[in-house]
Amino acid sequence: MREIKFGTDGWRGVIADDFTFENVSRVAQAIAEYYKRKPDKEKGVVVGYDTRFLSPEFARCVAEVLIGNGIPVILSKSDVPTQAVSFTVKDRNLLGGVMITASHNPPRFNGIKIKGSFGGSATPDITSQVESFLDKTPVRRLSWEKGKIKGLAREDDLIPAYLKKVISFVDMESIEKAKLKIVYDSMYGVGYGLLDKILKNHDIINIHLKYNPGFGGINPEPIEQNLQDLKKEVKKQRADLGVATDGDADRVGIVDDKGRYLSPLQVFSLLLLYLVEDKGMRGKVIKTVSLGYQPERISRKFGLEWEQTPVGFKYICDKMLREKVILGGEESGGYGYYGYIPERDGILSALLFVEMVVKKGKPLSDILDGMEKKFGKSFFKRVDFEKERVDKEAMVKKLISSPPTALGGIPVREILTIDGVKFIMEDESWLLIRPSGTEPKVRVYVEAPKENQMERIVEEGKRLTEKVIEELNL
Repeated sequence: MREIKFGTDGWRGVIADDFTFENVSRVAQAIAEYYKRKPDKEKGVVVGYDTRFLSPEFARCVAEVLIGNGIPVILSKSDVPTQAVSFTVKDRNLLGGVMITASHNPPRFNGIKIKGSFGGSATPDITSQVESFLDKTPVRRLSWEKGKIKGLAREDDLIPAYLKKVISFVDMESIEKAKLKIVYDSMYGVGYGLLDKILKNHDIINIHLKYNPGFGGINPEPIEQNLQDLKKEVKKQRADLGVATDGDADRVGIVDDKGRYLSPLQVFSLLLLYLVEDKGMRGKVIKTVSLGYQPERISRKFGLEWEQTPVGFKYICDKMLREKVILGGEESGGYGYYGYIPERDGILSALLFVEMVVKKGKPLSDILDGMEKKFGKSFFKRVDFEKERVDKEAMVKKLISSPPTALGGIPVREILTIDGVKFIMEDESWLLIRPSGTEPKVRVYVEAPKENQMERIVEEGKRLTEKVIEELNL
């Protein structure tokens, strides 16, 4: 039996291999043991799920184990965005939440995300405690019907209150006066229909809407290679912008009016500039080590403090709970905002781009070009290597034992080991190599001010990664 470990964002496994009803029950019992020790366990827990194969059934399994341990449960009536579960925790003052999802992973995966009482990703301290309770006590399970009789189990619609919160964060009055044409790709995930409910006066063209646990043969991850249909449809429809959300709708991908995919660095930078320049927000900026220099330039221009964290929104969430963080983001397309919950929200991020286009009164392509004229262009690429069981510590040691002195023809000025190994060159270009915390992959990230330089560093990074993998006999 494989070891159950919580990674970058929860525990994930292959359905019918390690993600089985037996193992889900074991994890649910460990979660129950954690909550049972809380003095206010009667506050209860909310359980939600996505559109993946068997997600509703896995959610019911978790719920029945929790009520079997005397913990009240609110079970979502339908599939919901992960952030709707997080918001419900905070809004209803619950102990926490559990979300059945594998987010952007391939269709064969499913997973469990735990949410803290603060309405965000469980901190490393919480997940380590849950792990410590694994298999310490037998699984106790009570049927849903018996739980209802005991007053421990009930279903509820989490969407209305969540959407009310989302629209309170943007200027709906201005948005409703405009009429944009927006192409929305929900990637067969839980986001379907939500933009239609919010943007009733706009022309929303939906693609990949029909329920499909196979996600149409692609991973529900809003990266460029998976958004070719969205890019084509934006051009075909002459739309104002294209928006995509991942499988559980907490991440976003953006396409401008010219059909150009915006990299996560461009999206993060545009959001930061809009919040600071147009909304007048001030505070700290938090980004994962896999995001680059463009946000740093904007932060310096406006006198903002910024900080890097390891990959995983739980690290950003921790900072958001303790400091005034106006924007926290990661390369995977997840962004969180001050004054909201300490959680990623793909729907809210999409709405902010709609608001941006409406309020600025110009095409998104012009807004992007204007930002790059001020702060310089940024070319970014990520390459993934399929690799099982990567020893992260061994890989880091190998990479820093004989590091390259230059990459892309530019001398390396700094090496960071916050998460993996990041080589930063004298012109601010960089290369990051790190094993994924959610998938059996090693990821190579590159950002550079010129496209040909970026491609050169990518090739050098790939060779370096392949060499290390070979030397470690992975």
